[in-house]
Amino acid sequence: MNSESIGFLQVIAKTANGALPVENAQINIYEYTPSSEGGERGRIIYTLYTDQDGRAPKVALNTKNKELSLTPGNENPFSVYNIEASREGFYSNSYINVPIFQGITAIQPVELIPLIEYASQVDDFPSSTRRFVETPNTAL
Repeated sequence: MNSESIGFLQVIAKTANGALPVENAQINIYEYTPSSEGGERGRIIYTLYTDQDGRAPKVALNTKNKELSLTPGNENPFSVYNIEASREGFYSNSYINVPIFQGITAIQPVELIPLIEYASQVDDFPSSTRRFVETPNTAL
């Protein structure tokens, strides 16, 4: 890796709307590969596991040189990566096109939601039970 074009990433896994850390969550970091079919993750670069605080180790990733941002019309001055977080007993979650800038540590929070009883990690994500319904009663 060229020291002139390195950025950093740290992933933090939580549950309960960010209130509780998720220990031993598997974090896969993939090189972004655009695909006309969609869903392609690209080549895996790192497989990491979170500690008791839900933090995966900080990793160095190749990125584009920040000098690209100094000239109008240049391509984006960052590179993008895909992240997949999973742990037994939780729904898996993916984060697509996470930007990494040269010399910057990106902190990526990931939310893992516990499986409902008798569900598996490949089942559909549960729909929200919260409903915000407008009422025609103007007296409310």
